[in-house]
Amino acid sequence: MRIVCLSDNHSDYSFETPEGDLLIHAGDFSYRGTVSEIITFANWLSEQPHKHKLFIWGNHELVEADESHYRNLIEERSGAICLHNREYEIDGLKFFGSSFTPIFGRWAFLMDDEQRKRYWENAPDDVDVLVTHGPPKNILDVVKGHEVEPGKLEPLGCRHLRDYIERVKPKLVTFGHIHDSAGQMILKHWDSLHDTICVNGALMNEKYKLTNKPIVVTIQK
Repeated sequence: MRIVCLSDNHSDYSFETPEGDLLIHAGDFSYRGTVSEIITFANWLSEQPHKHKLFIWGNHELVEADESHYRNLIEERSGAICLHNREYEIDGLKFFGSSFTPIFGRWAFLMDDEQRKRYWENAPDDVDVLVTHGPPKNILDVVKGHEVEPGKLEPLGCRHLRDYIERVKPKLVTFGHIHDSAGQMILKHWDSLHDTICVNGALMNEKYKLTNKPIVVTIQK
């Protein structure tokens, strides 16, 4: 399956979307999740030719109070599926998504450390593709200039999400949130048989300029 991964375009759609079987948007398609931004996103999604389309919310989508309403609005307009807190299957591949990230300012879908620990300990065990807004700890999760000590950048990802990935070993994890770390890498597991492709699909840099392109990966069913 050819999967197109992206996130964090913040209402800027002046990029080309590659062809693929599945399009996944990992959140922060807006600045504040206003009705007009949500409708624009839904209309953009509806125009994409991919057979399957999935999305989750980012911390900039301030829709928690009316999440089900806006979920239905986007799904009905676009034909895409909101994967937040949901399991879904496509052609034999099992998907799960979560918008929750560590607390950062007064944004949306935030959880403290204990909440995230309980959440990921109870998340589904059988997942081929995991879609989150924030990264796991020490995987594409640093911002230039944020040092914990000279020469060492501060990891901003979630340690409990990392533990979950190490346990479940999905084929692919795609996320965004940390603009400076856009790219991809392979997470090697102890058994070396179930390595995980990790993609930070953020399209904007830390200055909110559209500088990156969607990332395409292929995984076997």
